[in-house]
Amino acid sequence: MEPIKKLITQANTQINHEREQFSRNLGITGIQMSVIDFMANHHNHVSQQEIEQEFGIRRSTTTIMIKRMERHGLVHQIPDPTDKRKKLVELTDKAIQLINPIKEFIKNDDLQIRQAFSDDELAVACKILNYIREDQLNG
Repeated sequence: MEPIKKLITQANTQINHEREQFSRNLGITGIQMSVIDFMANHHNHVSQQEIEQEFGIRRSTTTIMIKRMERHGLVHQIPDPTDKRKKLVELTDKAIQLINPIKEFIKNDDLQIRQAFSDDELAVACKILNYIREDQLNG
């Protein structure tokens, strides 16, 4: 039997490839698609720190990503009404127009996987993935 983490890595590579293919049709990258979806789930604006936590990336990486998204007209920064020293990242109208196709892709992609397995099988898979994720966070 192949190592589980090896299979997960290979599956992740395939997931990223499919995400990149779809996002390219929208004129964005896969990570930009993920960030837009995350922000759309949070009323179209979040702090940089929330992005860092959601995607498990460093502050410097997040800053570069936000700057690129600003250059492409997908986000802009606004003052945080609760703390004037901080800024929030907000989706632009250009990015808001991409929300529906992104959500549809994510929904259909998830549905395709869910239809291939029983609820019990999915529960076991989720248990394994959550175990690995929590182990990495705590390790």
